Amino acid sequence: MANQVENAIVISSPEEALKLKKMKKVGVVSQSTQAIENVQEIINILMTKVFDLHFVNTICFPTKRNHEQIKDMAKINDIMIIIGSFTSANSNRLTQLALTINPQSYQVTDSKDLEPVWFKNKDNIGISAGASTPDYLIKDVKDNIENIYKEKLWDKEPTKLKLA
Repeated sequence: MANQVENAIVISSPEEALKLKKMKKVGVVSQSTQAIENVQEIINILMTKVFDLHFVNTICFPTKRNHEQIKDMAKINDIMIIIGSFTSANSNRLTQLALTINPQSYQVTDSKDLEPVWFKNKDNIGISAGASTPDYLIKDVKDNIENIYKEKLWDKEPTKLKLA
């Protein structure tokens, strides 16, 4: 987005917004995968620094809903597995959100990234994926997790396997 306009300023945190000098006129757009709370905090700061501020909310409803769902899942599961590329802003954001609530949250690109030790003494497993993660990868990771338990490495079967 930044290369589409002259004199673009990229702000990714409230701390960066605080460092800006006062300005007359500013237009703001946000990456569609940004957390609305982060964007709102930045906008609140910009309102104190900009006389004429225009904000276009580009955060899509499915993204906002997925952010809420991942936080809810992280609260009720012993471990969270987020499937998606490490270059995907969406997958990375889902992982960050899960980690803020559940430190036993891991991002994997495929089933080869799974570590059986993560599942030791874990009953409830939450699985989610980035928006562009193919269904076959999600199924492969889910099947591999089930296989870890079927091998009875810890004589424990998962009680729930949820997909967000």
